[in-house]
Amino acid sequence: MLERRIVFVDAARGLAVALALYIHSLATFGAWYHLPRLGQALVRLVTSAATPTFIVLFGAMLEMVYYPGLVEGGRRRVRVRLLRRSWNCYVAYLAVVAASVVGGRRGMLHGVAAALSLGDAQYGNILKFYAFALVLAIPLLGFRQRRGLLPTVLLGLAPWVAVAWLDRVSWPPPSSDLSYLSAMLVGRPIGRSWISLLHSQALVVTGMTIGWSLSAGSGEERGKRFRRTATLILLAALAVSCAVVLAVGPRDAFGGYTTLRYRASHHVGYYAFGLVEATALLIGLSLLLPPRMAYRPGLAPFLCLGRSSLLAFTLGNCLLDFWPRAWVLPVTTGLVASALVPACVMCIVLLVESRLFEPAAARGSPAPAAVPRPLRKLG
Repeated sequence: MLERRIVFVDAARGLAVALALYIHSLATFGAWYHLPRLGQALVRLVTSAATPTFIVLFGAMLEMVYYPGLVEGGRRRVRVRLLRRSWNCYVAYLAVVAASVVGGRRGMLHGVAAALSLGDAQYGNILKFYAFALVLAIPLLGFRQRRGLLPTVLLGLAPWVAVAWLDRVSWPPPSSDLSYLSAMLVGRPIGRSWISLLHSQALVVTGMTIGWSLSAGSGEERGKRFRRTATLILLAALAVSCAVVLAVGPRDAFGGYTTLRYRASHHVGYYAFGLVEATALLIGLSLLLPPRMAYRPGLAPFLCLGRSSLLAFTLGNCLLDFWPRAWVLPVTTGLVASALVPACVMCIVLLVESRLFEPAAARGSPAPAAVPRPLRKLG
């Protein structure tokens, strides 16, 4: 089924997984805390592209994989697929929570609370975000089918108009376990969640727009349409980013983004700067790996992090949770070891893929049923 995937999309998703595992590894190995301030800022500047890229590609997946099935009349089938994928993501999140408890990085009570979405996991909170976002995608795709793409984009951007009123609502206090759930849903109270469903809908609908640009036509046509669309998105994100810099000053803007202060407070600067990085990453990879490019045997192994991103991200973070706290690596060793973690995870994923798929092929198992053409973009 590899020929049905878009190479640069898998590459972008895989790179996002690698960046996330790299920064998580630096923190786990202890080297992060001994980096100079400038070094931390530069590492954050690069690795902060991971989460926005995940969410933008999540939106692209909704448009390219699930929306065509909805159009063809498979509403119930699409709903079941979304709910099943949501459950898979939550099970992966529970695995990371369990690993953090067994590995001694979280207490048992905190682990139980995290499993109920009333606490945070060590590194797996984006998996919980996916689980909720996939459920929310059911009405979002229904709206997309009834109203069209442009109204859906406006709907995703609309919450930012109401952000000023969020602080006027009485949310659960930070001392309450419910604060973790409300923060993940709407970003309040501040500091309890790194990502908010409400605020991130702007990235989701942006991803749907990118998915639309890749959904029809020949490879060359899709490439041109994607680059036009992505360039317009990049310019819009740059305009918002410049407005933030002018409003708060370059130093505060850079510091707010690279210290995660903007992310923790769900500041518009985090989403604008993150979208700039994510879109630039996608454009760059689309130039290196054009949409018309087919999966090649020599290239496929290097794309496994993006092809099996849920497995790779979950496995990598579970393994990190078992690293003993007392084993603190010096800076240079930690930087090198952290770079090796994504490579090691890639090897394990390739081994799992070979165990799952090659034996079936050797037994002469029938090929999987044909997938409708619109669903072949992101299996």
